[in-house]
Amino acid sequence: MPRAYTMPFLAQRLIQQALNWIFPSNEEPCPVCSRPIPARLADSQAPRPDGMRTLCAFCQQNLALVPIQAQVLRLRAAGRPMIVASALVYDHFVRTLIRALKYDRVVEIAPFFASALAATRGAHPPADVVVPVPTAPDRLRMRGYDHVLLVARAFARADSLPLKPCLARLGSSGHTRSQTAKDKLRRLRELEGQFVAMDAGGIRGRRVLLVDDVITTGATITTCAHVLYAAGAREVHAAVIARVE
Repeated sequence: MPRAYTMPFLAQRLIQQALNWIFPSNEEPCPVCSRPIPARLADSQAPRPDGMRTLCAFCQQNLALVPIQAQVLRLRAAGRPMIVASALVYDHFVRTLIRALKYDRVVEIAPFFASALAATRGAHPPADVVVPVPTAPDRLRMRGYDHVLLVARAFARADSLPLKPCLARLGSSGHTRSQTAKDKLRRLRELEGQFVAMDAGGIRGRRVLLVDDVITTGATITTCAHVLYAAGAREVHAAVIARVE
């Protein structure tokens, strides 16, 4: 099974934890915006059920205002209907949260996104197995972890569903321009042949729920669904954290 973290990332986290223990600071930085959190505020916060670390007062307020509401997008993959349910609107603050998880190594945000995905449960058909959309190998090496796999793992655990990271992405990401600047046909051409199914026995004849972070044109989800159908999946639908409107 693919690892969510690379060994260099884990080693760096252990070194940072050791340094924090040797050189303690009176003020912990907010994991989202890096503002210092007064010790009295950090001590007063009860543990969050979604596993997120202490946030500053500004980010706490913004997080409380994030509207979590499922919205359905209907696509087609391999000639079959496909329901894609999203939990959040990709506004400025949600973009900041996703970037913190995706690029800034704030992996503690993953459980919050998994809890947001819970709002999509009734918006897509029941699933037998959860499959994350894989991160490109060059991005995995650069970041040190697969952010979608972290979210999918927490989401699958909460729903008592098996997690099958059976998709692999070949080559580099090739992201030289923002994905929102590309139309769906161009994205489909770029993604052709980039995804393959590994160990397809876990999805053959089963209802699959794909999990991804952001949907723009729907090309990535559609491409992954084609691969899963070719590997023997019975149904494929998707749940994504945020939608670009």
